[in-house]
Amino acid sequence: MGRPINPDKIGKGTGRIAVSRHYFTGGAEATTAAHMVRQAGNGKYVVRLDSSVAPHTADEVLTLTTAGNSSMEAGTFRIDAVGSDSTVYNVTKLRNRTVQLEGGDNAIYNVGIDASNREIVGHPNAELSVNLPAQA
Repeated sequence: MGRPINPDKIGKGTGRIAVSRHYFTGGAEATTAAHMVRQAGNGKYVVRLDSSVAPHTADEVLTLTTAGNSSMEAGTFRIDAVGSDSTVYNVTKLRNRTVQLEGGDNAIYNVGIDASNREIVGHPNAELSVNLPAQA
């Protein structure tokens, strides 16, 4: 599974990573507020709608994808990151301290705040910094 994502960055709560777009099986592609509950494998996460109430029957293992709007498949979700260069990137892998972006570039990240002030020196594989969407 590689280096897992820091558990402080996922789950429900202010300042944790938000899902940009999701497509639950039996549903439709949507941007309804959702979050990752836990990592379930390489590129797979248990995702829950923020509006879901106990016993959370809406939890589903979804695969991180880079598919564009209106072309996602059921069982997938997407995270859009804004780079320090103001470009929007699709995240392909989440790691403890870095993310991999579409095209294979690695980036350091912050959640919900500008990541451009982060030091890249300690991350030799990081080529830029990105801001991941945060839950409200």
